[in-house]
Amino acid sequence: MRWRRVVPLLSLIAACSTIGDPGGMPDGLPHGGTGAFRLLDAEEIGIVGSLPGRAMVLRDAVERATPVDGYLFYATARVLDEPPPLPDDQPPNDIFWAAFEPRRIHRGEAREEGFGGFASGPEVLVASDAWEGGEVFDPFVVVDGGTARLYYAGLGGIGLAEAPDAGGTFTRVGAAPIVADARHPSVVRGVDGAWWMYYEAAGAIHFARSDDGRAFTPMGPITLSDDDTGEGTELRVASPGAVRVETRGDRTLIRLYFESVREGITEGELSHVFYVAGSEDGVTFERYPIPVMEQSDVRFPAPVLVDDRVTLLYGNLPFFGGAYLTRAVVAAVGPGGYRFAAPSTPSP
Repeated sequence: MRWRRVVPLLSLIAACSTIGDPGGMPDGLPHGGTGAFRLLDAEEIGIVGSLPGRAMVLRDAVERATPVDGYLFYATARVLDEPPPLPDDQPPNDIFWAAFEPRRIHRGEAREEGFGGFASGPEVLVASDAWEGGEVFDPFVVVDGGTARLYYAGLGGIGLAEAPDAGGTFTRVGAAPIVADARHPSVVRGVDGAWWMYYEAAGAIHFARSDDGRAFTPMGPITLSDDDTGEGTELRVASPGAVRVETRGDRTLIRLYFESVREGITEGELSHVFYVAGSEDGVTFERYPIPVMEQSDVRFPAPVLVDDRVTLLYGNLPFFGGAYLTRAVVAAVGPGGYRFAAPSTPSP
């Protein structure tokens, strides 16, 4: 199966001041590691025979995945022994979760070969509290000194588990969600030094603030500029992936990658396209008006700074691991002209 490329990356005259300088690759797109992004090839990742960008070989259903400290945290589920048939109205690029076991959070380790790839690994968190509704997903991990915090979602909202480090054993903090009725947490140090969580709620991107990384106060939706010259019509924004940036000009910025859910790109389907926005205060964001990746159904952005000019962006693209759509974790690099050295002995 090939990744679909429907959305063109158009050129623009200037870039947003919080996104990057104009003149990136291709011409007019921001650089400073904010785009345009290119899927890593199999030689860069070190997985022979793989599709472009595929960062982990896994046949089970998988959605959001976030890397930290040499590990990849991801939500996954195996197909049932006797799955129900697909309904006629099943969206073509959505996982039919009724055919799979409840989602659990796993942790894979970085591959020795290549760059940006991971091996699949064991489960680290399984649903046990009533508010989780039988499954856990949407992992996002931050390491704060001697504590690794795993933020995740369940049916009732966003929860928290902690470990001594990213490779340790995680224990839940409390017996209730720390943010109710929310999905897709992404947590960074804000420009004020506190912990800021960006998350999806009610079809919009919201934020919450915390002094200790545990107790968060919801602050409402972010403000996102309406500059948008991409193909189709935007219906909503989703799945924030935040990163704190220290620029060469001694500015502290928050950059937010997100899904723009759109109609009018592929007939009869909704498209999910990656955009980026930047902010000096973490609340009001300048949006770059065109997508930063050309794929028309890429989901769950998770940015990782390589340095102040290069960014890895993890996401999720359609893939069939068997009879059902399972999707796949992928990695891309921005700017797209940057290339990681190929490994000397890639392995399958």
